[in-house]
Amino acid sequence: MKRLLSALAALTFTAFAVCGVGAQTTIRVTGEILAYQSGYVFFTSGDGFRVSPSLVVTDAQTGGKTSLRPEPLIFARATFDASGQVVELDLSRSPLPAEGDFSQVQRFAVAISSPLPNPDLVQSTTNAPPEHAVTGTGRLVEVIFKVQIPAMTPINAQVYMTTDASGWNPQAIPMQRIDALHFSVVERLAVGTVIHYFYTRGSFTSEERGDGGLDVKPRTAVIVNVDEQAYNAVVYRWADDNPQGELMQPNVFPTPYNPAPFPNLPPGIHTPHP
Repeated sequence: MKRLLSALAALTFTAFAVCGVGAQTTIRVTGEILAYQSGYVFFTSGDGFRVSPSLVVTDAQTGGKTSLRPEPLIFARATFDASGQVVELDLSRSPLPAEGDFSQVQRFAVAISSPLPNPDLVQSTTNAPPEHAVTGTGRLVEVIFKVQIPAMTPINAQVYMTTDASGWNPQAIPMQRIDALHFSVVERLAVGTVIHYFYTRGSFTSEERGDGGLDVKPRTAVIVNVDEQAYNAVVYRWADDNPQGELMQPNVFPTPYNPAPFPNLPPGIHTPHP
C-alpha cells in the first residue's frame, strides 16, 4: 500500500511539472495582421504562424465576443501554445500595448523560401533553381508579395499586380494597403509555377517605372516546395508622375554653346526661343 501511495504521489508530481512547463511555454505577442487564410496568420513583421483548428477569437479590450475578423490592418494579441500554434487572437482596430517579442516565437514561424533569393535584392541568382528545373507537384504554397510605393503616390491610389499568367491585365490582382507606402497580397500558387509580374495603379499609363524613369523588366517568381515564400519590391516612380514636380534643367534655351537643347522634337516643331 505504501508503495502504491508513493507511485501515485510521483505521478501527481509529474503531472504538475508538465502543466508547469506548459504554462511557461504559453507566449503572447502583439502585432498588426497582414493576412489570415488557409490556416495561417501573417503579421506585418513578416512572420507567419499556423493557427489551431480550435482558435478562440475575442475582443482585446473586453475579452468577450467581437464582430472583428482577423484581416489586414487589424491589431491582434496572439497566444501560442507549447506546440507553436496560435490558439487565441484578441483583436482591436487600434494599436495594442506592446507585449512579448516576435523573437520569442520565431522558432514557430513557417519557413521562408531560402533556396530562392529575391531577384530584386540580389544580383546573382546562381543559387536559385533555373525556371525549367523546378518540378511541379501541384502542392499549393502561400506566397506573399509586398511592395513599397513612391511617396508622391496619390493617397487614394489602388495598387495592382499584373502578370503574364493574366495576359498582362493591369488590374489582375488588387493589393491590400498596409500603410501609407506599403501594399501586399497573399496568393496560393502551385509548386513549379513560374510567373513574371510588375506593379500598376490600374492601367499601363500608370505602370511602374525604374529609378531613372525608364521601363522596368518584369520580376520573376519561381514557386518551390516550401511552406511560404515572400517577395519584396520597391516602385521608384509611376509612368504618369507629374513632370511639373521635377526641377527644370539649366540652359534649356539655345545658346552658342548649346544650340540644340531639344534634340528629340518631332519633325516640323521648331526649337523654342526666349
